[in-house]
Amino acid sequence: MAGPLGKKVAIPNSFSPEILFPISRDDQRKDKVLIFDKGVDIWNLHEVFWLDQDSVSNHNELSIHIPADSKFTVESKSLKLFLNSLIHKRFESQKEVTDTIKRHLENLIETSIKIDDIYQKKELSPKQIIINSDFSHAPKVSDHSAITRFSGFRSLCPVTAQPDIADIYINGAIKPEDTINISKYLGTFFDKECFHELCVEYIFSDLIRAGYKINSVEGYFERRGGIAIIPVRTTA
Repeated sequence: MAGPLGKKVAIPNSFSPEILFPISRDDQRKDKVLIFDKGVDIWNLHEVFWLDQDSVSNHNELSIHIPADSKFTVESKSLKLFLNSLIHKRFESQKEVTDTIKRHLENLIETSIKIDDIYQKKELSPKQIIINSDFSHAPKVSDHSAITRFSGFRSLCPVTAQPDIADIYINGAIKPEDTINISKYLGTFFDKECFHELCVEYIFSDLIRAGYKINSVEGYFERRGGIAIIPVRTTA
């Protein structure tokens, strides 16, 4: 059975938790050698609309945090359709709404998740990503760790072939002169079909293999359909 991503699907006319569709992480990572110790996928939900018992409309923003070691994650379009269906149910409070979202997602992906406030992008001066340019990793030794923001990252959705745009935040001991080669490496994803989570896992793994001292990689992908996905992978 295939999920709704990339298909024309009618907006639900009733509360529809059954529309949620799981994605196997093992299937996504099949035949890929990836390196990371821990991680989380943060989903910013910017368009959570619901009605109270008096049919008064409410709008909230929140984030869900799915562990990177979960067996399943959720397909983005199915989550959007599920959120759209909330307006066909009446709730006593915002807590009941978040509890409902949490319960159905945990049942779907078979693991515990956290619901929190919206996750904010780190405002740092960006380094620009360079497209179609040769590079050679030769990391310099550094003892000072810092976060570097790389702006203008692009990959393609493997299902729809639509571009996904992101800022990539790399926390590590990186010399300023090494940022050029990292910028060129990130540019190799420009026409690559790759899901958000795998992009970040590739980046983390490839930089570790190249000899960089990396603490974490975070991809802040621009929102689509009211949902922004921010995968984070770390060494600990």
